[in-house]
Order: sequence, then structure tokens, then C-alpha cells
Amino acid sequence: MSTTPSPRPASSTSGRRKRNNGVSTRKITGIKRQDAPAKVPETTQERIKHYLPYVAVPNAVIALGILATCFAVILIAGWSLTYLPGAVGQVWFVFHGVPVRIDDIELAAVPLLPAMGVVALVARRIRAATAGRVSILDLTVLFGLVAAFALVLSAIAYFMVADASSVYAVQAPPVAAAFICPLLLHLVGYCLGVRKVVWQALAKRAGIPKESVDAGAVAGRIATRLFLAAGVVYLIFLAAGYARVGELLDQYPSVGWGGALGLIVLCLAYLPNAVVGTLAVLLGGSFTYGPGEINLFDAISVPYPPLPLFGALPAEVPVWAPVLLLIPAGVLAHCFISQRLSLVGIAATATWSALVGAGVGVFSAGRAGAYGVIGAQPWMLALLLFVWVAVTGAAVLGVAALRQRAADNSGR
Repeated sequence: MSTTPSPRPASSTSGRRKRNNGVSTRKITGIKRQDAPAKVPETTQERIKHYLPYVAVPNAVIALGILATCFAVILIAGWSLTYLPGAVGQVWFVFHGVPVRIDDIELAAVPLLPAMGVVALVARRIRAATAGRVSILDLTVLFGLVAAFALVLSAIAYFMVADASSVYAVQAPPVAAAFICPLLLHLVGYCLGVRKVVWQALAKRAGIPKESVDAGAVAGRIATRLFLAAGVVYLIFLAAGYARVGELLDQYPSVGWGGALGLIVLCLAYLPNAVVGTLAVLLGGSFTYGPGEINLFDAISVPYPPLPLFGALPAEVPVWAPVLLLIPAGVLAHCFISQRLSLVGIAATATWSALVGAGVGVFSAGRAGAYGVIGAQPWMLALLLFVWVAVTGAAVLGVAALRQRAADNSGR
């Protein structure tokens, strides 16, 4: 008899594992459980419950961020906490491009960077909400939630500022601006968040040409590239004007580390405003700061407001400055060469570009107390963008047609 033990039969466990592949089991009980498919909301109540977190979260982030920032600043400065409600309301309006008044001084040229952050945050959550299949009713509920949150939170902020105005030197902003500006920013975020394919389907259902939606996307890419080019030009001029920047910094001789940090944050917040003004100048328009004005051909120099960002403005315009017109021309030509459009598409793209210019012009310019109006004129920026996009697009299309005709004639 052999002492070698007989081999054990193969366990059937491995076979069961193979058969159960893809099925999750509970560790203790061993109960098999398939992942249930996500339920599609069918009624209005279900849609509100489903989409409410997507809209509530960005608004909660903005509101809580403002509250925490104001609370921290008040504690660090050693002020009374009774300032908190009015400060929160004022900062909410500043973040949404609403003119504010403090001690009878109006500030309508508010920083553009916070407004851009609000739009980006809302757009990100709307894109997540519409990642799957959505219906017109879904989009309508989302639209209503976005509008409702913007209006309700603006009403709360307005009440907080109006209540604080009876005690402190703050005034409630104009009612129209207090509600329209936040609503517009949140709706812009909504429009940017909805995917392009959804807008195309809506345009097809409404009988609107598909080119109008495509033109909006092209206009967005064009505006982004133009603003990036203007930003590079602005930073170059800011570096070249380091002496003027130093002179402006000398106006803050006793600023501590807290004041220096606040000044840096303020400059970063106003940097998009400076880029918008630079783009207006590159397109042939002008940038005004009170009685002062500068364009590519002339400059009316006056004392600069005490913000280091104004160090990029030269006292005199160099004779070669008109050459900078080639920068937007080159950017636009590259855009239209890389993506051919028809005349209808070019006209639609120019129209969308003008709307973008008007929007950023309105939110980036305004009165700044005793310094007067600072920024580029919105209607002029919109007109310049329309003309530049339309003319450049038509020129590129015409050159392409001539080259194609020459190629056809040479091939005969």
C-alpha cells in the first residue's frame, strides 16, 4: 500500500467564483446583490429633488466662503461682529458685479475675477447635472432652480445691507442691479454648463440653424484666445513699467504684512479687468481712467489710481504701438484658418463675440468713487469684436476661395 496521500478533489468554490463574476456579495451573509440602475426622475417633484443638490452646492460654497472670509477678516482686524451681516451682503454683491456704496462712495468697477469664479462654479455643477440624458422638463427645472437660488440669496444679501445701513456707513445697491447682475451671472453659468450636444438638439427642435450653436462655441474659443493674448501683452507692459509700479507702491509706506497681502489679493482680483482693458486697446479702442485715456495712437495722462496694476500704462504712447494691431489679427486669422466657416457662420460668430464683449465690458468697467469711470466702454468693445471677427473671417474665407479657384484653373 502506498503511503502517498490520494489527491483531494478540486473544490467547486473556484467554479462558483467564475459563475458569480460581476455580482457583488456581502462579506458576512453572502447575499448576492446586483447594482440597481439609477432611477430617472419622472415628476416635477422628483426632478426638483434630484437636481436640487447640483444647484444648492455651488451657492452654498459661495455663501459659506464669503461668510468665513468676512468672519476671519473681522476677527483679525479686531472689529465688532455686528459688522458681519452687512459685510457678508456687500461681499456677495461684489462677487456678482453689483455696484456697492460705502460712506457715499460708489464702487461700480468691481473685480471681475470673483464673478468669473461664480460662473465657473455654477457651470461645473450644471455640466455634472446634465452629463446623462436630459429632457426639456429637466432643463426647465434646472433653469428655475438656478434662477430661484440667485434671486433668493440676492434678496437676503439686500436685506442684510439695507438693515446695516441704518447703523453703519453703507448703502443698499440699486434694486435692479442687486437682482439682475447675480441672476445674469448664474444664468451664464447655466448656459455654459449645458453641453453643446444638448443645445444642438434644442436648436433643431426650435428650428434654429445648427450653425448658430456651433458659432457660439467658436466665439468662445476666439474670445479665450484673444483674452490670453491680451493678458500676455499686459504682463509684458507691467514688467516694463516696474518703475511706475514702484512709485504706486510708495503710496503705501506704512502697510503691514496684512495690508500687503490684501493689496496682492486685490491686484489679482482686478487682473481680468486689466486684461479686458488691454484687449480693447489692442483692437483699436481706448481704456479710460477718469479724465485719463490711452489707446494705440495717443494718451491723455493723469495721476494713476493707487493700484500697482496701473503701472502698465505708459505716460506716452510709443510710435510703434499701432503694430500691436497685428496681435488680434494674427489670433483671429489662425482661428479661422484652423476652422473654416461659411459666411452665415462668420456672421453668427461675430454676433456671439459682440455679446461676449458687451458682457465682460459691463462687468469690468464702472465708476470708482472720485476717480470716475474706469475701464473700456462696453458698447465699443462689442462693436470692435464684431467688426474684427467679421472682417477677418470674411478675409480668410475670401483668400481660401481665391486659392481654390487658382488651384482649379491650374489643374485644367
